[in-house]
Amino acid sequence: MIQITKTIEWHMGHRIPNHDGQCRYPHGHSYRLELTLSGPLVKEQGAPDEGMIVDFSLVSQALKTHVKDLLDHRFVAYDQDPLLKKAFAGDLGEELKIFFVPFIPTSENLVKWCYLQLKDVFPPKINVVKLRLYETSKSWSDYVL
Repeated sequence: MIQITKTIEWHMGHRIPNHDGQCRYPHGHSYRLELTLSGPLVKEQGAPDEGMIVDFSLVSQALKTHVKDLLDHRFVAYDQDPLLKKAFAGDLGEELKIFFVPFIPTSENLVKWCYLQLKDVFPPKINVVKLRLYETSKSWSDYVL
């Protein structure tokens, strides 16, 4: 099998409510997600994707639609975070683009969320092999199948 990898980047804020250090305060990162796919090469002569697993432009569009468009320039908050739930209820949360999720928005939970967004997007012959989410240039989480 051949593997390909495509990367996207976005900016997003979050807070880890139970953290005993700086991460308990609202802050942001420049995230980068690497998606690795595997599958057979298209062998159909004359096909527009001949010699490819899948066209990189289709992978880019999937990443944009299912991840970046949902998270870019948003603040992701745990839906059980009492501080943020109270502060950003109703119209204020919508105006400030608060994205409430049912998990604490750690790098580990976010990379799993990204996998769940992407796992059924590609044709059955294309397999998601790995996602790597960089929270900083020196810190990342992997979701490996």
